[in-house]
Amino acid sequence: MTPHSDFRFSPRPNRAHEIEWRPWGEAAFAEAHRLGRPVLLSLSAVWCHWCHVMDETSYSDEQVIAIVNRDYLPIRVDNDRRPDVNRRYNMGGWPTTAFLTANGDVITGATYLPPEKMLEALERIKQFFAANRTVLLAPDTAERAHAADQQTARDLLGSVPGQRPSDPGVFAGDPDAPGDIPTEIALRIVRLLDPLHGGLGMAPKFPQPEVFAFLLAYIGLRPTGMPTQAPDADLPLETRHTARAVRVALERMARGGLYDHVGGGFFRYATKRDWSQPHFEKMLEDNARLTSLYLEAATLAESTTPEAASLRATASGVVDYLVRGLGSGAEPAFAGSQDADEEYYRLDAEARAARAAPEMDATIYVDWNALAARALYRAAAVLERPELAARADHLLEHLWQHVNSDGFLPHYLEPGGAAAPQAPLLNDQVTAAAAMLDAYERSAERIWLQRAQSLAGVALERLRAPDQRVYDRLSATGESPGLLARPLPVLEENALLADDLLRMAAYSGEEKPRSLARDILAAWTPHFEKHGVAAAGYGTALLRHLERPDHIIVVGRRSDPAARRLVGAALAAPRPLRTVQLLDPDHPDDAARLRAAGLDTAAGGAGQSRAEAYACGARTCSRFTP
Repeated sequence: MTPHSDFRFSPRPNRAHEIEWRPWGEAAFAEAHRLGRPVLLSLSAVWCHWCHVMDETSYSDEQVIAIVNRDYLPIRVDNDRRPDVNRRYNMGGWPTTAFLTANGDVITGATYLPPEKMLEALERIKQFFAANRTVLLAPDTAERAHAADQQTARDLLGSVPGQRPSDPGVFAGDPDAPGDIPTEIALRIVRLLDPLHGGLGMAPKFPQPEVFAFLLAYIGLRPTGMPTQAPDADLPLETRHTARAVRVALERMARGGLYDHVGGGFFRYATKRDWSQPHFEKMLEDNARLTSLYLEAATLAESTTPEAASLRATASGVVDYLVRGLGSGAEPAFAGSQDADEEYYRLDAEARAARAAPEMDATIYVDWNALAARALYRAAAVLERPELAARADHLLEHLWQHVNSDGFLPHYLEPGGAAAPQAPLLNDQVTAAAAMLDAYERSAERIWLQRAQSLAGVALERLRAPDQRVYDRLSATGESPGLLARPLPVLEENALLADDLLRMAAYSGEEKPRSLARDILAAWTPHFEKHGVAAAGYGTALLRHLERPDHIIVVGRRSDPAARRLVGAALAAPRPLRTVQLLDPDHPDDAARLRAAGLDTAAGGAGQSRAEAYACGARTCSRFTP
């Protein structure tokens, strides 16, 4: 069988390619039906250490290869390229080893299975499938789900190693009703904070930048809203513990083993509570989010303090890694990840220079590159490095060239430029839209605003559910078997879409995008039973909706250096979730927005030459002084 382009195996010697893997799709499941076999689904990732180990051990075992090719229909899926499949079938980590029926229903599964466990599982599941074939392949989904001996299915693999995701908590409420959802989210996060080493929980420990970004926004916008204990400085009593916890987390992550002190950038996670032992893969997504987090924390810290300088230095080191490492290709985009190589990362600078750097995945993921663009725009303002904004402009322009005839961006681009041959995903649209709104804030070029509005509009038009939530993907014939055929709204992606719409409402002064955002946010309030700290992004969007953060309007001509300086100062201002807009009274669209805001006669208005800035709330604007 000819290897498929998505079948990316361990870079070290292995025989995993001898298994007759099929790509995900209806054809593979139809073949499983025809052959009367169960499906072995392998979810892998190019950066995943244990995926590589499984390729080199279990999938290189001669008996495993023979049994899988004879008794199973093997399907291999790359996690990064198919997050929609991963979301529905992941068994608690990578690699995922899932056993399915030919209808795509889960029989059982695990994460890493060593060869002896794999052989045992293959035999048990083969016998179980043969004994329950009629029920497992029944045409009615409900019958399939309940008629089989589910306890037997769960016990098929016995006790196997693997990480399960933590059980999230629950909260509910309407965003405009009594009952404070952002505080509920914040309290759930605070209860998990590690007061000694920072971060959430014990071990393994992930940086979770979106959680701390929410806490920074909460502390800045709700200075009296967080119940807590210990005294600290002159902050209001309610924020003291949380503010210190954020500082501890950021300082310990940067000082400990999670940060690469030789080459810059953060590793994916730590295996010990004190951050001393990292897992050495580096991800574009994580480093982009962490750059933005450290820069936001730096703006909120007193600018002349050692703490602010340390936060800026960490962010600068990560930016340098992104540009020099993941962004070193010929295109303006960034590679998706860099492989874990424990020996390499334990070397000093001189010894590293003598060795080839760990392998990178040169695939260009649209959502992760959009996060990188957002980090570059933030760094351009806070670190005063305008060349980074120019890099971000080129990156977003490169991505936009691949928008399809339906108005969707693809999920990824091959290194040669070919777009992903799969259904569009919501996350790419909303993350790219957010980056394009950042581009609009910095440049005042309306093309970026229009592109962001287009991406949000097509997502709402094609993916919105009857209950106003938004599905994670567009259904597509030929590659939607099994659980992929079931519509699935995803909280984090819906929250970002709502956040995009709220920003658009601030720029336009119109109520419609705000109303659309409110509908999405309200639709999620009955669905919080299992989200816990993963609701942090939802909390951020709710804060923007409820608190109406500052909208800073700079009135002046786009060609005026003074107006540009005011925009830069506003972008770096310590005001959480603020939006920034340069309005030129010589441009008709901008003039109309100035009139709506009551600023058409302000300094910098028609006939005036001096640029001014104003911080506008829900009803009034006042002079903004950087």
